[in-house]
Amino acid sequence: MARAGPALADLVARYLLIGDRPSQAIFAVPSRLATADPTMTAFERWIRDHLAEPLPINSVAHAIGVSERTLQRTTAAVLGMLPVEFVQEIRLDQATFLLRTTQQSVDTIASAVGYQNSATLRALIRRRRHTSTTEIRRGNASFGPEHRRSGQGARTGR
Repeated sequence: MARAGPALADLVARYLLIGDRPSQAIFAVPSRLATADPTMTAFERWIRDHLAEPLPINSVAHAIGVSERTLQRTTAAVLGMLPVEFVQEIRLDQATFLLRTTQQSVDTIASAVGYQNSATLRALIRRRRHTSTTEIRRGNASFGPEHRRSGQGARTGR
């Protein structure tokens, strides 16, 4: 369920979207879950403040005042994922937002969210979001294989 959070938040945001202004609701689920624990709150804040930088988990744990093992246990307990997966989710959320709200190149966005090249970002988007950068930019992104199988998209009445 925790892994489906950003996709679910994005789906809800699209249904509730008024006008054509992109929503930031996709940031709500990871942020909301992270506030359940002070370590997770500090972890998320540190990630967002250093998003474009390399984020070795041991260094991040040290920076927020916990051991790497404590960070791993806390992330698993609160979010059901590894710390590196949480970093990827936040990076993907920010990349999605930038793809929808700017005309920056995919290379520029990849760099802004901490990836050395756009191929890494594109591969993660395909694997984790089951869509492409082009579809996200168009606003036509699907929300995973479960929606494609049922024939439902993110929008209705198109």
